[in-house]
Amino acid sequence: MIRSSGSIVFALKTANAKVAKDAEERKGRAIDMVARYTPVMNSFRLLVVFAAFSVLGLTAAEAAPWQVAPAASKDWMADLERRHKELIARNGPGTDAAYRAELLKMRDEDQKARGMNPDAKSKGHVEIATNLAEIDAALTSELKLDVQTKGWPTIAMVGIDASNAAMLVLTHTRDHAWQVSLLPMLINLADEKKIDGSSLALVIDKELVFEGKLQRYGTQFKQMDDGTIAMYGVEDPGGLDRERAEVMLPPIDVYKQMMAEMYHLKVSNKIAMAVAQKP
Repeated sequence: MIRSSGSIVFALKTANAKVAKDAEERKGRAIDMVARYTPVMNSFRLLVVFAAFSVLGLTAAEAAPWQVAPAASKDWMADLERRHKELIARNGPGTDAAYRAELLKMRDEDQKARGMNPDAKSKGHVEIATNLAEIDAALTSELKLDVQTKGWPTIAMVGIDASNAAMLVLTHTRDHAWQVSLLPMLINLADEKKIDGSSLALVIDKELVFEGKLQRYGTQFKQMDDGTIAMYGVEDPGGLDRERAEVMLPPIDVYKQMMAEMYHLKVSNKIAMAVAQKP
């Protein structure tokens, strides 16, 4: 059961041909693992792209010291895949095709504004829209109207991809008060298995970090002065993987490994302290 309510800063880089090729091979293996064992992770990967990006001058050699841990047990992968399929089977593919198409279009606009454009010519370089705040505001207004007139897009209504697309827009909204106001309803929907708990977990953690509190699921990271990223403190470090498993998130070590592999990041063992932000 989800109990109640940052930013991950990604660093993307270019490197010499040989090291870049090795990095791409590692990235391919990580993505293949995700795609093979748990389709829910494909939706999850979209949600870990947040509003704050920083392009650092890291070389592949500097990123290489992250050592990939021995292959984790595939039990968690099989469990997430099973639960993901059960969630879809329980709710169906969605009945409102128009609402679904609108939400997927909003998702694509959100991702393009953050440099996640599959058609981008310059791979390895993130180009954030200069009018990102305006885009987020427009998407927020659009989603607000949809929620007001149609209700929150559950999986049964629009399918899991479009339902998670709505959560992505909510994650990036600058309307903090609206975000907070929706949490009780969204938590109930997640408990009733009408929406994806993993996507909501990011919104909850973001809210907790925004308020200067310990996060619950370990989804929020901060860029440190030494160029690494570190996880914000969590409520229950010893029970973190249990909390993550409850909402269909992978173990924290796997999550860190995915970031290091896919984005060529150094992940620090330091713990970042959240500071309350002004609404």
